[in-house]
Amino acid sequence: MKNVIFVCTGNTCRSPMAQGICEKICFDERIPVRVDSAGLSVKAGEPASQNAVIACREIGADISRHRAVDVRDFDLSLYDAVYTMSQRHKNALIALGANPYKIWVLATEDGGIPDPYGGDLDLYRQCRDELYKAVKISIEEL
Repeated sequence: MKNVIFVCTGNTCRSPMAQGICEKICFDERIPVRVDSAGLSVKAGEPASQNAVIACREIGADISRHRAVDVRDFDLSLYDAVYTMSQRHKNALIALGANPYKIWVLATEDGGIPDPYGGDLDLYRQCRDELYKAVKISIEEL
């Protein structure tokens, strides 16, 4: 079984959405992967944003029980792949001592996944769709 983690800033929007999407894809396709998510600047215990929950629910991914966790609470050496939402996130993880050869920036076309924080539901849906494409490609490459 592979272990993957998704990392963003606050662990309330992109990374929990990516985790939920990844879990759904892996469940549907019977791919044995353990999935986590975390953030670099977290208010521990914060729930996923309501628009993230709604956008994911629309495709059958339930992130309603998610609570934000700091990436420093994880031993990243135990993961086969660490996926970030931007190059800035990747650089921050490398500065924390993570293995740069296990870190990839999720991207569709523009290099990274834009943060929908504070946006309306349509922006979260757009983010969800970008995450879905990027996660699907990443899982196939594991």
